[in-house]
Amino acid sequence: MNRALAWLKNNHTAITSLAAILISAIALFVAWDQSRVMRAQQHADVWPAVQIETQMSTEEGQHVFLVAMTNDGIGPALVGRVEAGFAGQALQNWEEMGQHRPEGLPYPNMWTGGGQGVILAPGESTILAQISWPVSEERWPLIRDYQTDFFALTVEACFCSVYGRCWTARREGRTTHPEPIDACPVPDPDTNL
Repeated sequence: MNRALAWLKNNHTAITSLAAILISAIALFVAWDQSRVMRAQQHADVWPAVQIETQMSTEEGQHVFLVAMTNDGIGPALVGRVEAGFAGQALQNWEEMGQHRPEGLPYPNMWTGGGQGVILAPGESTILAQISWPVSEERWPLIRDYQTDFFALTVEACFCSVYGRCWTARREGRTTHPEPIDACPVPDPDTNL
């Protein structure tokens, strides 16, 4: 015991150095962990959450079918590639939804937009397609047939945050939560979705 005390008295600088090294290592770990938490917080502060929605309504004498994309997140969404399928066929543009209709149903009134390349601010929506027919009793069975295909519409949109983190939003009968992916595929130049 006396020997150990004597060594401690004679080597107090070595002990102080070891303590300083230990405290420095702990401080380095705390700083690394804090920067990791701050980086995660920065990403969470600009997290986009794109949802794809479909609606059918009867208003102002029209049967209206609507396909829209909304950013329900808290950061901007940079929308990349958008793909869609309707009546079992891949769409090249939204106008094709008006071509795939029950026989006897006339070509609809249509308004279409594009989702690829759009930047959606938090809370912002963009209409991808709006299709309508005037209300009439003889069209109801045909509208119901079209409605079946419409609500089976599949849409997939890839979007990224300003930090380059990317997700895919899907709508296959119902909207699903966005799923993370490495990167958005390059938009197909032959499509206007």
